[in-house]
Amino acid sequence: MEDLLRNDYTAHYGLSLCIEPNLVIQTNEPYFEIEDTATREIALHTTNGSGMARFSNPNALVITIANYDKFVTSLPNHFQNGRKRCDIIVCDDGRNLIFGEIKDSPNIKQHRKKAKKQLYESLTTLLAVPQFLALTNNKTVQRCCYFNKQTISPANITATTAFNRLSAIFQDGFQMSHPAIEGHNFEFWEYLGGHTLTLT
Repeated sequence: MEDLLRNDYTAHYGLSLCIEPNLVIQTNEPYFEIEDTATREIALHTTNGSGMARFSNPNALVITIANYDKFVTSLPNHFQNGRKRCDIIVCDDGRNLIFGEIKDSPNIKQHRKKAKKQLYESLTTLLAVPQFLALTNNKTVQRCCYFNKQTISPANITATTAFNRLSAIFQDGFQMSHPAIEGHNFEFWEYLGGHTLTLT
């Protein structure tokens, strides 16, 4: 994934080679969470509740997490200004390819709408790169995911734990309709609160 972004992506779009450091981290932890920090870095946590996006990795796959937001932001202004981009791309040595937009905000409805645009434009931009298109052809689980650490509860009710029961019942998130994303053979999923994406 790192070579694809640094070399193939930039070459496809006629950009200079990307030399931005720390674009990718790897793990084979059985459980991990990803945090999008205030400095646009991504942090990996193995403690429950420390990150914004939760992942279960029961088969100890080698997971590569690319900081796509940081990568695009490092590119020349004429290319990256105004270009919507998701936060992360998660790819493993198995069958999973995940685009992720991650938040920790109570304003889920507003962020969901924005996340859909960021995910779709990121997907469209990357699928134009032949090497990335070849990568997607080797993956059978292709998802664009909106992760939000917080859950929805009505404004006048403070019993958040009552609404967290939905996360307990449907721990693997919700698949939702998004025809444009589905047109690229990806699925759109939403993960709120305790929802965990299982990589199999």
